Amino acid sequence: MKRLLILRHAKAVPAEDAADDAARALSPRGHGDAARLGAWLLAHEMVPARALCSPARRTRETFEDVSKAFGQMPKAAFPEALYLASAPSLLAQLRKAADDAPSLMLVGHNPGLENLALHLVRKPTSEADTKHLRAMAEGLPTCALAVFDFDIAHFKQLAAGNGELVAYVRPKDLKG
Repeated sequence: MKRLLILRHAKAVPAEDAADDAARALSPRGHGDAARLGAWLLAHEMVPARALCSPARRTRETFEDVSKAFGQMPKAAFPEALYLASAPSLLAQLRKAADDAPSLMLVGHNPGLENLALHLVRKPTSEADTKHLRAMAEGLPTCALAVFDFDIAHFKQLAAGNGELVAYVRPKDLKG
C-alpha cells in the first residue's frame, strides 16, 4: 500500500514580471492556509514520510509551513523537473520515487497537479468518494490537498484510475 498526497502551493504574492515567477513568496494568507493544513494532516494522521517539491520559492515555503506542524520535516527532494511540470512529467517523477517510504507528498503547481490528480483517481465506490471527486473536479485551488491510497508495492506502479481518493481538503474547508 502506498499513499500519495498531492498539494498545490499556497497563495503567493503576484509576480512583478514573468521572470520573477519562481521567486514568488507566499502571501500572509498563504502562510496561514499552509499552517492550518499542516495541523489538519497531523490531526488526521496523514503526515508524509517523504516529499517531492518544486524548487520554486512558493512551493518550498508551502512545504515548510505545512511541515512545521509535524515536529520533524519529512525528507524532501526539490528536482527542477517539478517546476510548472505537466501531469505526465509529474507522474514520471513519482514513478522514480524511493520505495522505502509508505507515503509521499508532491508539492507543485497547476495545471499539472490538477490534471495528475484527475488522471490517477479511480471511479468512486461510495457517496463520500463521489463527494470528494466532485469537489476536486471543480479545480485544485491554492493550498488544496488530494490524498490517494494505492494498492501497490512500488511507486513505479502508479497508473491511471487506480488511486482511491481518501481525502480532499481546501483552505475554505479548514476555516470556521
